[in-house]
Formats: sequence, structure tokens, C-alpha cells
Amino acid sequence: MLTSLQTHWDNKTLDYDLKKYNWPAWALSVIQEVAPQIKELETMHLYLTPAEIVKVGNHVQNACSRRDFMERFDEFAMSVVPQRIDGKRFMIQRQGTLRVVIPNQAKVGRRLAFHQGIFVGNGRGCRTIWTPFTKAEKTNTMWMLDLDISRVITKRVLAEKWTMEQFEDECLKHAWPVTLQPGQSHLFFQEHIHGNVNNDEGYTRVSMDMRILIEGEEWGRRLPGGFMRLPGDYEVTQTGDYTGKSFITYAGWNSTFSKNIPLPMQRAIIEPYCVKNKISYNSYEFENEHMDWQPGLEYYIKERPDGIVLSSMYALTDDVVRRSELLQLALDNGVELHFANELCALKTVDDLEKIETYLNFAVPKKGPYVWEE
Repeated sequence: MLTSLQTHWDNKTLDYDLKKYNWPAWALSVIQEVAPQIKELETMHLYLTPAEIVKVGNHVQNACSRRDFMERFDEFAMSVVPQRIDGKRFMIQRQGTLRVVIPNQAKVGRRLAFHQGIFVGNGRGCRTIWTPFTKAEKTNTMWMLDLDISRVITKRVLAEKWTMEQFEDECLKHAWPVTLQPGQSHLFFQEHIHGNVNNDEGYTRVSMDMRILIEGEEWGRRLPGGFMRLPGDYEVTQTGDYTGKSFITYAGWNSTFSKNIPLPMQRAIIEPYCVKNKISYNSYEFENEHMDWQPGLEYYIKERPDGIVLSSMYALTDDVVRRSELLQLALDNGVELHFANELCALKTVDDLEKIETYLNFAVPKKGPYVWEE
């Protein structure tokens, strides 16, 4: 039985105005910034090696963080999403996932194996808008399974510990090709198993996955504020210059999110953020483990540096009341808190409202998965 939040996403086709939202033309123009020899998406494989295609794909995905794309996609999403999620608020994936399926891609190890979204961290509150930029048909498109058989196979593969070959073979018995033209998207949710078969069509298929997250639903590992953003939140497009400011960095293991992240990995998130924003910090500081009320962070805030860089807003304590106290304390003392993973900072009351919205927007899990029932 489908819920009202699933009905419009159960392998449905979305027709959109290609003239108004010409995603294929946008993708080609961005690709040409680094590969001007590409004149058609369908012939990319004739001019680029698989390794070069990976670099091009990363360039396009990074371009999703440009303000012009975000504004245009926000407009697109607001025109098609609310009526399909009962008018609830939603967030948007920060960067689309570009899929480039070249002819005979299996030969070079590029075939997307069958999977469902929960297996790769997408919470059940996520919905996928899969949009091909070229004709998608036959062997060069995405192959999809219906919901009922997806759930059956998901239970069996985990209970019986199938090999990858068993899983793939069983999926292929039930999979069907999604047939779309530019100007159409395919809508599905995270329990639908999908993947690719080998592309025998002789031309490249290019597409993009964009996901939304529904308020109050599961985010899995797709953190609100990190992987997902609020429509209209374009802070990621801003680069700061904190030359001459007094900063420290802060690491800890005092929340559900951070408790298993080693110090070098926390610093690996913090360091690029500091470089991007020209932050020179005076010291590495850390919270004593098991002190989940974060007295260290309180102390550092009261020392009043200009700013403190944390790996993530989710590195703050899980205690909602205490977390709000620390955020307010930083505001009251004029200390900026910078959250490297989310590429945002607490500087103003408006920032506080946005951060609280992200922290309280959704939940990691609600109820058992189908294989746990």
C-alpha cells in the first residue's frame, strides 16, 4: 500500500518545458568549458577517454553549486515537487550526480550495478528526479524494477546473502528499460531497485540524478545542510576572506555523527574549508571524549576568538537544548561558528534560524526497513 507521499514517485514520468529548463544545453555548455571539442553529448566517447569523462563529470557536478543553476533548479523544483509531496517543505540535493553511459561501458568497468537507494545512503524520505539529457532507451537507459518485486528481492538478497552475480541475475529477470526523451524525467523513491545493462546502442547517454528530501522524513546518510539544502540557500556560492582574523579549529567525538570519525578525517574536512576562505587558525583544539555537553567548546567560545571551525554542525551535541545554548552563546559573544561540511557559518540570528532548521528538518530513520519487518 502506497502512502500519499509515495504515489507520485512510483515509477512515474514527468514531462517538463524543455525550452524553459533546457538541462541538455546547460550540461553541454558546462562540459565545453573543459572539453570544447565536444559538440554533442551523444558522441562524447569519441573524444574523451573514460578517465577524462570522470573529470568532466566532476566539473559538471561542481557546476551545480553555481548560483545560476541553483536558482533555475529551485524554480523547476518548486513548479513540480510540492503537488507531489502534499505541499510539504523539501530540500534539494546540493550537487546532481552526472551519469555518462558510453557504448560498451562494461568493458571499462563503468556499468552501474543494480541497487536500491537505501543501500547507498539515501533515506526513505528522499525522492529521485532522474533526468536524461539525451534520448534514453533500450540498453543505454536506466533499468528499473517495480516496487513489489524490489522489496521481495531486497529481503532475499540480505537474508540469503547472495553473491553479486545472483543479485544481478535476479534483478535482470524483472527489470525493464525506462524510455524517455529530453524534456522528461523519471520519478522514483529509494526502495526501487535499478541499475544499468551494457550499452549496445552505439551512442552515449548522459543524465543527472537530483534528489529532494521531504520534511519530517528519513534522511539516512544524506545530511540536511550538507548533502541537502533548502531552496534559496545559496551560501555555498560565497567565498570568505578572513585574512588577519583570529581562528581556531575544533574536533570532537561527542555526537552520534562525530563519535566514529577519526581526528585526521575531521581535519580533512576542516582544512579545505579554511583554505577556501583564507582562514589561518592559531591552534587545533578538541573536546574530551565522553563529555557530551561539550564544556570545551563552551570554554573556547568564551575565549572569544573571531571564529571556530568545526567539521560539521552535526558535530554539536545531540542534546537539543544544550546545542541551542551553545549556538546562542556563540552569537552573544560575537564568535562565528563555521561548519566545514555544510559550507556555512553562524554569524547572525538569521543564520541561527537556518541552522536550527537544518538540524531539525528530518530524521535519520523512522520505523523498520522492509527486510527488518
